[in-house]
Amino acid sequence: MRSAEKDADAPSLYPSAFGAGTLGGIFRRSAALHAARSALWIDGAFITYGELLKASAGIARGLADAGFGDGASRCAILGSRGLIDYAGILGAALARCAYVPLNVRHPPQRLVRILHEAAVQAIVVDSNYLDQALAVLESIPHPLLVLFPDLAAPPDWAARLPQHRFLCRDALECSEPETLGEGSEDDGAYLLFTSGSTGAPKGVLVRNRNVTAYLRSVGARYAPRPEDRCTQLFDLTFDLSVHDLFLCWGAGATLYRVPDGARLAPRDFVRRHALTTWFSVPSTAAMMLGLRALRPADFPSLRLSLFCGEALPKRLARAWADAAPNSIVENLYGPTEATIALTAYRLPHPTDALPEVLPIGAPLPGQSALPVDASGDPADEGELCLAGTQVTDGYWQRPDLTAQRFVRFGWDRQDRVWYRTGDLVRRSEQHGLLFLGRIDRQVKIAGHRVELLEVEAALQAAAGANAAAVAWPIGPDGLARGIVGFVGQVTRPLADILAACRAELPPCAVPSAIHRIDDWPRSSSGKTDHARLREFLETKLCSKT
Repeated sequence: MRSAEKDADAPSLYPSAFGAGTLGGIFRRSAALHAARSALWIDGAFITYGELLKASAGIARGLADAGFGDGASRCAILGSRGLIDYAGILGAALARCAYVPLNVRHPPQRLVRILHEAAVQAIVVDSNYLDQALAVLESIPHPLLVLFPDLAAPPDWAARLPQHRFLCRDALECSEPETLGEGSEDDGAYLLFTSGSTGAPKGVLVRNRNVTAYLRSVGARYAPRPEDRCTQLFDLTFDLSVHDLFLCWGAGATLYRVPDGARLAPRDFVRRHALTTWFSVPSTAAMMLGLRALRPADFPSLRLSLFCGEALPKRLARAWADAAPNSIVENLYGPTEATIALTAYRLPHPTDALPEVLPIGAPLPGQSALPVDASGDPADEGELCLAGTQVTDGYWQRPDLTAQRFVRFGWDRQDRVWYRTGDLVRRSEQHGLLFLGRIDRQVKIAGHRVELLEVEAALQAAAGANAAAVAWPIGPDGLARGIVGFVGQVTRPLADILAACRAELPPCAVPSAIHRIDDWPRSSSGKTDHARLREFLETKLCSKT
């Protein structure tokens, strides 16, 4: 039996579609090779590649016939990991539209802001979320093409929105998917919005050339095959979901949409379906460990276990390796701006010599990752900068932010654009890159990037007073569990301030509690003293115990 290391690095013996230059091309080639195989398991039903191609091609035809098949258009997807959402993503890809996923759990005004920022021309709506669709569409004055692939007729409220055009099931058919254009590697693949330090989300357009470079690298590294059964845990607004979908579908494998009720503790689901590949944020594994749902030899069917989005504690990685004894375990690292993940580190055996937080390792083929010092020169320790084919063009319609983060260095003879991540790392000859933390005030909550400055902006707007936010509590694994807010002398009830935050921020960024601080703590420079605010929380916790 070959070692797991050799298995992962060996070229796949199975035909795959990763040679295509677009996401649409990858899926279409896979559907041609595996038409009768199951592409998706969802709510107890299997959907074949042929069936999923038919559904997505109908959406693509609707978009293309409306003039949005030019490689420069954008189509929003409103749903929550439903069949319509997956078909909508593929339909946009086949039509040469960049897809813009919308999270139905986010406040309507945030979704409206994203639609405005993205300047979308169309939106695919899952009919399970008609109330959310109405709340968004009635706030959009410019015309949109609205697609309801699972409705026979538009909802009654559509008559009140004459600025929009509505297409339903019978108008979304395409009997000849091959007539849809292949597209270009320069076309936008997807446009995601991340937390912004100014209080407004930042857009990142990932082009086909960026994401197919990533898929080719991980396709060669992990050798996915048609027999694989792959987890789909991530929200579609999280770029790690792109890995879920297209690494699986490019190999002709089956994607298992983990039900919402099992996402925090999916042990039984993985065992019942004998899944072979796992991908999640470390927080999910930490939750399972805390619930005693991560026991030795729990997951003998897994052959590949990947983690990304947060620092991965060594203790947690070892517990997972014990639970999945036949699996490779890898820690991936990468921001949205560099397309899903750009470095990887494989858990060795034994693990005694490892630091307490797993290294982020070495860059994928064709990519570069190195720390620079305050002067921008290469150093053994400093801010991590990334370059290569996965690095995107910059922030959507924000040349000011792009100029700050996407830079060139005089010492780089290739004159490449480097993305400054804001992450602090140190080089290690033995382990590659070691993650040391952030150099700014960005935190990760369950893998989601949260700018504390954005939270503070929402608090300040609601309170009309001093405001601050800290990540709290920090679990024994070193991972932030949530956010706590502080406001100065206010007359507005704290419950109202919290409600205003819920209406403005995504759920992962909403403070779990807000405290009023009359004697506002300041440092010697006059800035808010966040360390004293954390001390306040620690003291409050000690007083309860």
